[in-house]
Amino acid sequence: IYGEDWLMEEFDTSYLAWILYKLFYGIDKEIAKNKERSYVEIDFGNKIINMSGDTDYNFGPGWSHSIRKKYENYLEKVPSEYEDLYNTQLSRCVKLYKSVLNISFMPQTGNLQSAKKGIGNDRLDTFIWALNSYYIDETSLLFNNSTFNNTSYLKEYLDLFKTEHKEETIYNYCYKIYGIESHELVDELIMHGKEAIDSPEKVIAFMNRAYRFWCQKLVYIKKRMECNIDILTDNEQTIILQSVEDAENELNKWFET
Repeated sequence: IYGEDWLMEEFDTSYLAWILYKLFYGIDKEIAKNKERSYVEIDFGNKIINMSGDTDYNFGPGWSHSIRKKYENYLEKVPSEYEDLYNTQLSRCVKLYKSVLNISFMPQTGNLQSAKKGIGNDRLDTFIWALNSYYIDETSLLFNNSTFNNTSYLKEYLDLFKTEHKEETIYNYCYKIYGIESHELVDELIMHGKEAIDSPEKVIAFMNRAYRFWCQKLVYIKKRMECNIDILTDNEQTIILQSVEDAENELNKWFET
């Protein structure tokens, strides 16, 4: 898709997003479009799965129970001496929400994106908790939004990440899809993903985990830029370099008020 068609795309399937995915996953395929969402077809064995984009951490104003507004309300209860810092951090989360540090591949086939939205109000940590539940053979809510046929496609896709020890599969998934190497951070996401965010302290902890996630993703993107930049055209390289720099500059201000 070209030209004005991109204007209809959401950020996670924008022109910039596809440059990132090309660099991040090393996939250079023709981009197709379906119901205003662009995607690429990826061949996994004898199955073809449509892969599209997804926002990792949702700090947007409009989804479901207006996540951002809820966080703002909780932060009104923090002691006044910390109010500026935490509200500034929330504003940085909002800025990084539409950045190259906050988008990743997600299969369109199987409706996994809707599952992420439905299970935890589009929270990444709740999604990772649900994924891990599936991988360690516990009851999983991941397939609630999938048809019978799509569920089999989705399970085949998710099973590609399986490791010899099932409890380590989630680490493999988080590294290959999000570029997250820290098992400690993944463990924290799983642990807190099953909890409600219902206090100022939990909002602050949630934002700090998002910050750590973005920091690790930035490191991974920089590694890809060192070893895989030639997959991009000169124009694409210019665009991604500037976008990464902008996101890093915002991230570096995290502890400023």
